[in-house]
Amino acid sequence: MRPPITNDDLHLAAEALEGVTPASLWQRLPRNGRIFVRFWGGVSLLALLAGIGLQEWASRHHSAINTAPQNKPNVTEQAPVVATAKEAAEKPPVSVADNTQPDKPKSEFSSEITPGVAPISQPMPDMLEAVAGDPGHSLPKRGPNGEMPRNVYAAAVPPIPAGNARIAILLDGYGLSEEMSLNAARNLPAMVSFAVPAYAPARLPLSETARLRGHEIFLSLPMQPSTAPLDDEGPRALGYDHTAAADKDNLEWALSRFNGYVGVTNAFSGLDGDAFAQSPDFAMVSHALESRGLLYLNATPGAPRTGPVMGGDASLTMDTNTDAAGVDGQLARLVAMAKSRGTAIAVAGPMRPVFLQRLTEWTHTLSSQGVTLVPVSALSRNATLSPSLSDSRTLHVAVPMASPQASVPSVVPKPAKIGTASGKRSVTEAPLDPPSSAPARDNTPTSP
Repeated sequence: MRPPITNDDLHLAAEALEGVTPASLWQRLPRNGRIFVRFWGGVSLLALLAGIGLQEWASRHHSAINTAPQNKPNVTEQAPVVATAKEAAEKPPVSVADNTQPDKPKSEFSSEITPGVAPISQPMPDMLEAVAGDPGHSLPKRGPNGEMPRNVYAAAVPPIPAGNARIAILLDGYGLSEEMSLNAARNLPAMVSFAVPAYAPARLPLSETARLRGHEIFLSLPMQPSTAPLDDEGPRALGYDHTAAADKDNLEWALSRFNGYVGVTNAFSGLDGDAFAQSPDFAMVSHALESRGLLYLNATPGAPRTGPVMGGDASLTMDTNTDAAGVDGQLARLVAMAKSRGTAIAVAGPMRPVFLQRLTEWTHTLSSQGVTLVPVSALSRNATLSPSLSDSRTLHVAVPMASPQASVPSVVPKPAKIGTASGKRSVTEAPLDPPSSAPARDNTPTSP
């Protein structure tokens, strides 16, 4: 017989039927399998939490590093650079007078000061006149108390021993070649004066170097030469066949290129603009220079100066494109002229390496020759051409000795018109002082 079914048997059967669906896979796992799953699941969870924590810590550390420079040590150091660039782009006329490159602090020029030599005065703000429509440039003018650029920016005159002749040298073309200009400023005595063309690309920093080393500066004013169109002094040259307005505009453009010069000259990189300088139209320039208190050095030996401007006249123009023997011969000629007349002004340009070398060595011998080197401004204080220099044409190495009447040409070669809008060149005759009319009357047939 089958044993009877008890209550316990019924409970076991019910549990078996209930566990088929709910127990699923987890309940079917053996005990060891469940322990294995729980262990590695916990390890994975801990690893995940650790990764999240490390990522959060790294993010906060990186943020701390980025916020540390917010104290702005670097920003403070860079601020002057940004300000300098902005000031260079927006400089008013007074700031332009500093004559330094926008990207070169003035302190970098401290090494240019020559011991024992007084630097030329810096451009004075109250001796500058703003240019209408051109805020980056300014014109020279007399000061509020009558100060004049020809006095303020002149180099000091050295002591002159009794009986010594005086020589002044104007070196033309300063600022066109940076290397040769620095060579001249650093090696030549401070008494040598420099002429800076209005077109010179490095005129501002090189003029600053010359000023700190005691060299006075003249502005080379571009003027039409008698050799045009073979020689051209550029699109801003003054031309006697221009309109008065065009010449005035070109004059003010040139005068405003930089500041701190003692005067102007017609010496222009080996040319002398003689056609315009000897024409009646030069009177406008002469009056303008005098009204602004500037000097004018006439670089054409023997040619008269016209107008009221105070100035001087070259006794000798020197050929710089020659060998050492040629330079030495011209310097010896200059000494002979100075001893014969008491004073002599030489104009030399453009700059050449051989010429600079020989000139530098020559300056060391002057004291033994009874000659004192002085600034050009020291020999350029005549209101008009002095009668004692009226025959200075005989001092030019290229002109033979002759009587004044025979040496004055009646007509100069016809120069070209420069600076017109059309760009065409027309030929005109320079209206010089006649002796042309006198010979015409002498040749007029007389009645029998």
